[in-house]
Amino acid sequence: MTGTQGILLLGVDLLSNIVSLFSFITILWSLSGPFALFGVSIPGYMVWIALVYAIIGTWLTHLVGRKLVPLNFVKQRVEADFRFALVRARENTEGIALYGGEEEEKRTLLARFAALAANWRQLMTRYKYLIALTAGYGQVADVFPYVIASPPYFAGLVQLGALTQTANAFGQVQGAMSWFVDTYSTLAAWRATVERLTTFYRAIEKAREHAFDGVKPEAGTGHGYALHGATIALPDGQKLLEDTDLAIAPGAPVLITGRSGVGKSTLFRALAGIWPFGGGGVQRAEGTSLFLPQRPYIPLGTLRHAVAYPAKADAYRDAEVQAAMEDVGLAHLMPRIDQEENWTMGLSGGEQQRLALARALLLRPDWLFLDEAMASLDPEAEVQLFEVLRQRLPNTTIVSIEHRPAVSGYHDRHLVMQREPNGVGRVTEAMKAAAE
Repeated sequence: MTGTQGILLLGVDLLSNIVSLFSFITILWSLSGPFALFGVSIPGYMVWIALVYAIIGTWLTHLVGRKLVPLNFVKQRVEADFRFALVRARENTEGIALYGGEEEEKRTLLARFAALAANWRQLMTRYKYLIALTAGYGQVADVFPYVIASPPYFAGLVQLGALTQTANAFGQVQGAMSWFVDTYSTLAAWRATVERLTTFYRAIEKAREHAFDGVKPEAGTGHGYALHGATIALPDGQKLLEDTDLAIAPGAPVLITGRSGVGKSTLFRALAGIWPFGGGGVQRAEGTSLFLPQRPYIPLGTLRHAVAYPAKADAYRDAEVQAAMEDVGLAHLMPRIDQEENWTMGLSGGEQQRLALARALLLRPDWLFLDEAMASLDPEAEVQLFEVLRQRLPNTTIVSIEHRPAVSGYHDRHLVMQREPNGVGRVTEAMKAAAE
């Protein structure tokens, strides 16, 4: 209980203890009276004893329980690592089986579970010490006020009722002052959560320190996409492009090629306005734009929702959905169109890419960016789908990253992105016949 509800309950409990403290401290002060120590009269001595008792208990509790904060911090990390490893193993069962990597995966999972179990043992040991201390502290607190207040009673200065009232008031005051002792384990878990969130926040801030102003959207005519003085860099500061001007006019399909790792996908992200590392400006075209990455995003839910995404599941008529699914070769999935399951696991890589292309046919964007969006398909299927896109989307400007020469004929313009090792890249025009 370390979330918002936990913090609220801690706050309410603290407020309740403060009210109890102020309610009973005056009563205890008047009941306890003065006490002579080494010739010095101490008024309300039971209040001071309760304060000293609570301070000693708080110090001992912190001494024993302070390791709970780093242990709880590690607990959240190792639990998250173990859950993440389990999810990855579940999502990649086929690949693990094909590699014959079951034993290695088992060793990895057992190692992560061993770290989790070791952390739990340390936590249980520390909680055992803390519970023993706080339980003993509470037991002694029940008897302690009677021991302290008994001398006046045995001297006949106070009655039994006054002794009982004094002990009860002492218990209320001491209990309120011992709020830290009683809630230490909860506070330790809360602080661990706060430190983990703070660590995450610091990591984000550190990443932002390496970022420049980013490639910012610019106001313009909006007839096409354009980069103006754009510098595109990696998160570590390495520049992929520097002070680059690039214009893509509507109507003419554009092919972008280049070696792997030169930054073609990063260039697409900059054109989409989602790449924060670099500088300069990007002018985005009017109308709708759709960016399809190599690995499509398949949301949870029905297949109808997946093909209509990012629109609502009921945004398109059944006939429109069926036509789009038939055009991309997924007609066999139409009987399952309203079936809800994890389609990322149920569809092959090629089927997922076909599904993304069906979204483009439904949305009919003015601009369609394809970042190797057919890489999982065979060359014949890729050519066929390019023909479908050109026929079904005659008014859509297609900008694509591709490597296969068979699709170069579907583009009127060819751009090549080049970069020397450890150098800054550049984008140059190429003859269409030179497309790879």
